Order: sequence, then C-alpha cells, then structure tokens
Amino acid sequence: MSLQEQFGKDVLLTGWGHSRFGKLTDETLESLIVQVATEAISNAGIEPGQIDEIFLGQFNSGMMPLAFPSSLALQVSPDLANVPATRVENACASGSAAFQQGTKSLLAGTAKTVLVIGAEKMTHAGADVVGAGLLGADYDMAGKASTTGFTGLFAEVAKHYEKRYGSVSDVLGSIAAKNHRNGVDNPYAQLRKDLGEEFCRTVSDKNPMVADPLRRYGSPALATPTISFRPRGGIRWPSTPPGCPGSGRWPWPASGSTSWTSPKCTIASPSPSCSCTRPWA
Repeated sequence: MSLQEQFGKDVLLTGWGHSRFGKLTDETLESLIVQVATEAISNAGIEPGQIDEIFLGQFNSGMMPLAFPSSLALQVSPDLANVPATRVENACASGSAAFQQGTKSLLAGTAKTVLVIGAEKMTHAGADVVGAGLLGADYDMAGKASTTGFTGLFAEVAKHYEKRYGSVSDVLGSIAAKNHRNGVDNPYAQLRKDLGEEFCRTVSDKNPMVADPLRRYGSPALATPTISFRPRGGIRWPSTPPGCPGSGRWPWPASGSTSWTSPKCTIASPSPSCSCTRPWA
C-alpha cells in the first residue's frame, strides 16, 4: 500500500508565528528566527522534539555573511540538535519554496512534523549591497552595481507604461494611500499610519523620488508586473484575455503580494514560521 493510499494527501497547518515588518534594528536574523519558530511550535501545541525536519527559506545573494542560516533554527531548543535543517533559496519565492519542500517531505513519508521558516534581515547592509544583492535575481542585471535594486527595474516598467498610456503618478499615489490605510488595521505592518492620497501623490522631503516615477511612499510596494521572459531578458505584456476590454494589452500589470494565507498559517517575509503536521495515526 502506498503512502498516499494509507494516509491520503492531507497536510495540516497546525501552528504559526509572525514578526512585524520593519527595520527591527534591535533584532538579528537569529533572534527573528528563534522568535517566530518558538511561537509556531507553541501555537501548534507540540514539543520541539516532535519536529522531524526543518526548512528555511531565505534570499541571501551575498547580503548576509552567514550562508547556512537554517542552522539558526537549532537555537530554539536543544531537542532540535539532530534534526535535519535545509536552506531553500528561490528569490522572492524562497519562503513559499521552503513550504513546498516541507509539504513534499510530509507527502513522501520522510517526516511526520515539519517546521518551515521564511526569514530575511537586510537593514544591516548599505543600499549598494542590498541593491546589488536583489539584482542577483535578475538574469540581465546580476553582478551590476545598483542602489535601487528592483525598484529601479520597476521604475523602467512604469516609464514604458507611461509612454503608451500616459502618466500613472496619481494612480500609484492612490494605490499606495490605500495600502497605508489598510496597514492601520494590520498589527504586523511596518507603517500603521494613514498617509492620505495627497501626501502619497506629492514628491517632498518625506516622500522623495526613489527611482522616477516611483516615490518612497507614493508607489504600491507590493504591486509587481506579470512578465514573460524571452532568452536574454526582454519584457512582453500578456495579451488581454478574451472578452475583456482593452487594446490587446492588460490595462495595468497584474499585482501580487509577497505573502499568502491559509486557514491556520501565513507564509510571508521577513520572518514567519509554520509548524506543519502530517495527520498520521
């Protein structure tokens, strides 16, 4: 009898932990990992010794000297000393990729309980280090100097869009204002303040231009274009789906988020954690 026939495909998300987003100057990568992993284990109602495997997702790209951060999870408890810990890196999808590996381990029957962690701490590094590190995920720009990272790439996308459809400055300001307004009710948000549309739309000392036309608070930080890559780069906007109005192009790039939720667990950067249990007898 196969594992699937014996246990089915169900994977239970039994506990979770999450830190706030922000600079968190008093925290280290290690303290964040220990904090959320401890929360997840406690929330799941299990003991550390019941964990069979650990997966940690982190996009490093030279921004952190420690190349084996999954070992930091072992600081949670001495009972984790001999538990296999694996780091997973897949650019912005590192946390989700770690979660996928944990799920596969459960379905394969090599583990009954898995701890999955997604963590990033970049504020210790300068803008040049972070910018170049983030561009390590871009096929064409990897290895080149940058202080704006992907913000600069998104700014180029916005410029090309404006050439075709006109200015998006006010639209981006409105979207950013909406996001900040929603952040007021989110205890994990980095900025829990309604900045208003006028502030987000206007360039000022407190809202400077980061990479024209994207401003610090006047750009939707979680809005990312849907891009089809041809060999050696190139950007092609997908065609408008049948039955939708438009000129054969999307009216605006599809937006996405660095996080996704399920009934009992949230996977997001910079430092969430999940304890996933296989419902075995």
